Amino acid sequence: MLGVIIGITSVILIYSIGQGAVAFITNELSSFGTDYFQINPGSNQMSAIAGSNALSMEDYETLKGDTSITNIKEVSPFSMGSVNIDGNDVEDDALAYGVAQNAIDILRPDITYGEFITDEQDLNSEHVVVLGEEVAKKFFGEETSPVEESLNINNRTYRVVGVVSSSSVLAGGFLNNAIFLPISVLQDQITGEEALQEIDISVHDPEIINQTIEDVKTLLREEHQLKEDDEDDFRIQSAKDMLETTKTITSLLTAMVAAISGISLVVGGVGVMNIMLVSVTERTREIGLLKAIGAKERDILTQFLFESIVMTFIGGLTGIVLGISGAFLVSVVLHIPFIVSIPAVLLAVGVSAAVGILFGIYPARRAARLSPIDALQYQ
Repeated sequence: MLGVIIGITSVILIYSIGQGAVAFITNELSSFGTDYFQINPGSNQMSAIAGSNALSMEDYETLKGDTSITNIKEVSPFSMGSVNIDGNDVEDDALAYGVAQNAIDILRPDITYGEFITDEQDLNSEHVVVLGEEVAKKFFGEETSPVEESLNINNRTYRVVGVVSSSSVLAGGFLNNAIFLPISVLQDQITGEEALQEIDISVHDPEIINQTIEDVKTLLREEHQLKEDDEDDFRIQSAKDMLETTKTITSLLTAMVAAISGISLVVGGVGVMNIMLVSVTERTREIGLLKAIGAKERDILTQFLFESIVMTFIGGLTGIVLGISGAFLVSVVLHIPFIVSIPAVLLAVGVSAAVGILFGIYPARRAARLSPIDALQYQ
């Protein structure tokens, strides 16, 4: 039964973990909302890594000032750079985001202390900073408001105006460990360039977001003076697209790994067949005695086939218990949703029974066809 147990356990465990991962990622991405899309520089990921300057503040101003695309709600620019922070006898490097006030509508952070960057601070290029929760803890300690305190960032003094955090695993990973400056300050005094790493656009009606994306693409192509046969020097992706892509990839990987795990069921079936063949050999005299007192071939066939099915069925039930228990344990440890698919469990039971039937037929037929005289004389 061990091969069947391992096979069933593996299939249920992997399928449950996969579905839990899909649910976790879906919930995380959904927390950002599906009412926005982002524009990144470069026609592909490699060109963006290489440092494409396809997006600039002029693009942001064009999109912000356009009135023809009525579904646009907010346009938010993002610039970033690495900075050195010094304060309270602590020194460390951090990633700094240059943002405008409406970035809060895209990032949707929790404001722990103070406030976020304002348009007035950006317009006046004020030396103010909003800290991610982990950065604030590192420089000012636990549960202490650092608002109105000062930090030296790249040898310039900045006043702390707020602390933000996020309980989302995906968002919190960068938001809690970053700092936020007025975009004018970051570009003029830290990076020294107007290139943007991202422009995010939120919409009024998510149902027509694809049309809005096409309108924005047309506007940007005109702004960049691209010809009809030129490829885009920017990439546009919506949160909805990322969500669907992530779901598809995770589901395919789960199905693939579960299918590979199902191979162990075949191995388990071969094991059942071998054990049953050994059983036929060891019980040859018993089979001869049964036939001598009137048992027919179908009786012997039924007996051995039933034994094979019972063996795999018990293995299947054991595998189901172990699989569900393992999935629950993994969900607790990894903090992902605990999901058990009833169809997957029923499929596991059906497969275990099918394995018993398919791999039990040959030994059962061999036992049923034994000659009673030869069987009684077998030593």
